[in-house]
Amino acid sequence: MTQSPGAGPALQPRPVPGPVPAWAFPAGDAGRIPSGPATLRCDLPGRRLAAVRLILKAGAGREPGGAEGVAALTAHALLEGTEPGGGTALTAAFERLGASLYASADLTALRIALDVPVTRLGPALELFSAVVRDPALADADVARLGRERLEEIAQEDADPGSRAMRELRAVMFPDESRASRPTGGSRAAVEALGGADVRAFYGSVIPAEATAVVAGDLSGTDADAALTAALKGCGGAGAAALPSADTIPPSSAARIVVVDRPGSVQTYLSLGHGVPDRSHPDWPSLMVASHVLGGGLTSRLNAVLREDKGYTYGVRAGLLRLRHCGLFITQGAVHTEVTADAVADALTELRGVVSRGISDEEHGSSVRALADRAPAEYETARAVAAELADVSANGLGADYPSRYLEAVRSSTPDGVARAYREHIDPEALTIIAVGDAEQIREPLEKLGYATVTVAAAE
Repeated sequence: MTQSPGAGPALQPRPVPGPVPAWAFPAGDAGRIPSGPATLRCDLPGRRLAAVRLILKAGAGREPGGAEGVAALTAHALLEGTEPGGGTALTAAFERLGASLYASADLTALRIALDVPVTRLGPALELFSAVVRDPALADADVARLGRERLEEIAQEDADPGSRAMRELRAVMFPDESRASRPTGGSRAAVEALGGADVRAFYGSVIPAEATAVVAGDLSGTDADAALTAALKGCGGAGAAALPSADTIPPSSAARIVVVDRPGSVQTYLSLGHGVPDRSHPDWPSLMVASHVLGGGLTSRLNAVLREDKGYTYGVRAGLLRLRHCGLFITQGAVHTEVTADAVADALTELRGVVSRGISDEEHGSSVRALADRAPAEYETARAVAAELADVSANGLGADYPSRYLEAVRSSTPDGVARAYREHIDPEALTIIAVGDAEQIREPLEKLGYATVTVAAAE
């Protein structure tokens, strides 16, 4: 091509994006420590931070009667270390190694997490072992942590989103299900807990039921030997395992519950419906359907409630992952005066998947968002270890992340719509509205969707 005098340099052709390269979730090698937990070792070249996750089958679902919240309190007490009041010293000891220690509990498991440079994995695991094997769990520490938990409960009471989720679980799950009550325990339950309860609960842990996950660039390190030294013969035999109390599925029925917050200028909405757990073959399709409805600012719910109507700053839809079931949840805050209108419009969109399915464009966009972002989502050792720990805690198998991503990619618009129609009935939703009952109750009743009941804010 001849360039005319005085013209600028010839422009290069615009690059055309190619297909997303094939990517698979990192594989792990399974093993077992003698007289200790199972192991899952995942070598990630170039990830110089090692992530260790010890998963103990001692979640809130296995709490004894009258000790609700003890699992979460035990997790916090472990971070105090082997000496009463030793939390600050323990943190400093890990920090000298460039390491961090965390612990948490959910319905399924008590999780102890260690992040450390791979070059210091051995010394860090020695400290980790001391904490796991011989924690102080002192009365004074437990009492202080209990007071901190009571302060957290007060904050949760003041947060409309937390309050809506608590009410949703309380309404959807029967009283005998542990999932119907706060995982961290209610105010009355926490006030009744003491050091003896924490020590008894931790003493019930059965090491053979645990799993230790380690992920990172493990070349040049003997991670297996370090884990074995740290956790071999870990703990005693443990007491007889308590049956899990989180196995009762939720009920799905049309109902509206208003949690009264007088004077509130917004209403926080949560719409829920029970779905199967992650082991069900329709789970990936339900994830795609949830993303179509509320996975981003261009989703159906946001296109109507945020962009067209201006009711809200944003609405989300997704699946809550529990051990033996899942919950489909749509949630977001709307202006008080448009609460009923927002519910009506949300119901229209939720019904729309049943009546008109989803388009190829919506499906493709959601699949790309859920599957093609996986390489970035699992770029760190922390993320990989957390996912492997989670599937282990829930009995899904180390290959579950790969199977899930493949199922998302191979889903079809018709298949996604079918899964939604089969498992989610828009005429049988539980709707929680945290707001000013005096202003929102009557408009919600006029919708004619379900009977409206009012619960006082705590």
